[in-house]
Amino acid sequence: MSSIRPIILTLTLLGSAALLSPAHAQAAPDPLMGCPDWLTLEPGDLRAARVSASRAVFTDASGQPGRTYVVKGDLLLQGPAVNGRRCSYFVRGSVPTGVGGHLNTMQVQNVPASPALSGTWKSGTGTLILTKTAAGTWRVQGDALYPTPGGSANLGEVAGPLTRRGGTWQYASDGCELHLWPVGPWLVALDNGACGGLNVTFSGLYARQR
Repeated sequence: MSSIRPIILTLTLLGSAALLSPAHAQAAPDPLMGCPDWLTLEPGDLRAARVSASRAVFTDASGQPGRTYVVKGDLLLQGPAVNGRRCSYFVRGSVPTGVGGHLNTMQVQNVPASPALSGTWKSGTGTLILTKTAAGTWRVQGDALYPTPGGSANLGEVAGPLTRRGGTWQYASDGCELHLWPVGPWLVALDNGACGGLNVTFSGLYARQR
């Protein structure tokens, strides 16, 4: 007779996302319930949303519930709608936590993009400062780091004008290309991998600091 028996876990996953059902001594389930890494999605299809249901359980694409959920007021980054559901990524302090899955579109409310573009924006290792000049044009200045195993850090820097292309802001200089999308309270950044030293990237989710 097996000695393995179900246990209830009370672990909180980086916020209010928590385990629901008994866990067994098996391989851990996919924390994103079949959703891809959000950085692989088309940035123009991303949106911010706030949970409006008292509790919303993440499911797979077919609607099969998983073991994690979010509660009313939690902030999510979401992909495009497919059959009434969106891949949804639980965000805490502008950092996607790696917890998520599909949610019914009726369980959340869209959060429109902030009109405040100017200011200092930060991600994990990147900083972007957006300013509007007296002439009405926009500029970006910033840096990003990649810590090396040896204790040093590779550096990337951007500084120059931003141009608007539809809903996208673009910067290009010396082979570096950086694209910015306002999404809810955040900026989504995506570069071409040529904006600094080895492994340096500005790509990520940025929160406005001031």
